[in-house]
Amino acid sequence: MTVETRETRVIHRPVYAYPLISWGGVLAGAAVALALGALLAVLGVAIGATTFNPYDLQRDAKVITIGGGLWVLFANLVAMQVGGFVAARTSRFSDHTNGLLQGLAVWAVALIAAMVLAGASLSAGMDGAASAALDQASAPPAADVASPPSARGYDQPTDAQITEMARAAKVATETLAWWAFAAMALGAVGAMAGGRIGSDHPVWLDRPRESAALL
Repeated sequence: MTVETRETRVIHRPVYAYPLISWGGVLAGAAVALALGALLAVLGVAIGATTFNPYDLQRDAKVITIGGGLWVLFANLVAMQVGGFVAARTSRFSDHTNGLLQGLAVWAVALIAAMVLAGASLSAGMDGAASAALDQASAPPAADVASPPSARGYDQPTDAQITEMARAAKVATETLAWWAFAAMALGAVGAMAGGRIGSDHPVWLDRPRESAALL
């Protein structure tokens, strides 16, 4: 009687002994980045309100736009860099990838959270505006309802005015989109740089470690 045996070929491939991303550190870094970004945004508003003359905003509109955009870039860069640094320092194994993945994950989580918060705020504002418009529409007519629109100061805009408003809206949207893209891209670079700096410090190798076989 012959017993046939089949050999099974096992291919051993090297794998990492621990995850490349520590999500606890990522969440901590993202929270720090969001909080610091909000703090710097409030500081920027305070500086702008203190510096510029409210009666001359039209003359200083270009300066305000450029200055505000540069401040947003600076605030986003600093906040994301500090967030990446915190994520790398609080991660257990961030030295494995030099903190770059930690920083990139912090940027992604913080960006998604900021977009969700901004969307919720915008939705709440639109609901409030719609409610106010509905209340105004249902209010009893005023005494001058029968008067012509020109007498009440509600002249219809001309075609030239409508064209100018559309052009201004296009320019504002284009400018906002480019500034937002620059802030997002610079934030990603800052977060990765912060993760790299946080993982590369001289006392890292002196910290006590556990054997990878026990994890």
